[in-house]
Amino acid sequence: MSDKREIVGSLAALRKGETKGFVGYPQNYVVGQSIETSFIQGVDQAGEPFTLMVVPPERYIEAAKTESDLITPTVALLADTGRRAQMPCNASTDNSATVRTGGAFLAEQVTVVDAEKRLYRSNWLSVLQEFDDSPQCRLGVGYLEQTFVMPFNADVEYKKQKLIQMNQQLLAAAAMDTPPEQIDGIDVLDYEAERFQLVMDLYRGASRKWFVGVDVQYRRIETLDLSNEAKARATMLELIDSNSGHGMYGGLIMRPVKAGRDSMIVQADSVRRLNHQYDYKNKSVPPVTRVWDDFIGKGSGWLKAMRRDGFEIEVIPVQRINCGPKSNAKYDKEWQKNVFPKQLKSYVDQSFYNSPHLNFSNQNAFLAAPIAIRTAETKELKDILLGSMHQFGKVIGNVLELDKECRRTLELSAPVMPREFTPRRAAEPSPEY
Repeated sequence: MSDKREIVGSLAALRKGETKGFVGYPQNYVVGQSIETSFIQGVDQAGEPFTLMVVPPERYIEAAKTESDLITPTVALLADTGRRAQMPCNASTDNSATVRTGGAFLAEQVTVVDAEKRLYRSNWLSVLQEFDDSPQCRLGVGYLEQTFVMPFNADVEYKKQKLIQMNQQLLAAAAMDTPPEQIDGIDVLDYEAERFQLVMDLYRGASRKWFVGVDVQYRRIETLDLSNEAKARATMLELIDSNSGHGMYGGLIMRPVKAGRDSMIVQADSVRRLNHQYDYKNKSVPPVTRVWDDFIGKGSGWLKAMRRDGFEIEVIPVQRINCGPKSNAKYDKEWQKNVFPKQLKSYVDQSFYNSPHLNFSNQNAFLAAPIAIRTAETKELKDILLGSMHQFGKVIGNVLELDKECRRTLELSAPVMPREFTPRRAAEPSPEY
């Protein structure tokens, strides 16, 4: 079997176990008397033909009844493209990833029914693009960036300090040969439950939450020439600029690497990130050159240190798609349930779940996985926003561990773990804790 990963969104990737679904471009619908006799005919992201049954399990159908904005997918609903259609996905005889004369969908939890007949069955389906002139969906490998800003007051600072202490005590207890039954006179299970409620309180109490879809373009990795600053500047600005436009913003992950005994080693604590972004103070999009100017004003010493210590700098371009008000509210709403939401468990290293006070991006907490993005457009400027993001394959690895083929072949210099901090000032205890 080849080490090269298949095209994201293809049936070949599904059959290889790299994903749990595929992206389809419908060319014809066969609507029968029941869901078992209804089919979608089309081609996948690589142009391979398929016939697909959509048969959601009963538990999914029942669960969808409790979500006002969730519709149980059927072939009949996709085929209906009338004015009042609930879930249209237009079929066209020559529709494909390259032609796009119709819509596109993500088939999820797919199994092979008959390989010879190219017949598949999916448990769920999400429309990524309704018509040929709808905002175009995007596929790749990446993650949903999640940022939480806590208000600065005595109560929040106290809760942070208490949470840091609880995290440290639970980690110390777990590392013991014989874990204790109690911590501070409280049964460990009760102590963990108290910690969980404190964590959720901080997440929910964030003064601001925002979410950004990040397409990490591993196949475009470049190695900087550290001996030529002008060339390094040109390379970096070209990569950022290529991903900025129509409301989306380019960025870079700069990872220092050295050859180890069996693989390349990423110096995780020396990773740097550059992001082009909207200037809210001046209410304008700054030129891409400012990203370099700001970096070199602070980071020229970093470049010299990396060169001095013999590191190569691999530059990974990213494209960042901001959530609009609706999708931001949708992901925010998930925090009202008393469980860690799907978007946290899908894209964030588990060791960070109980650290809402930390910046996940700065601490390299994000995980890379196959993603499909449904986009939306602003009415006036036609800027592209993230409508929804779907992870349709297992996590491949930490964002820093993947090579040009999106394989997990690099190693981190140290395990990724939360780096706690000391609160900004002492705070009086909250009466709730």
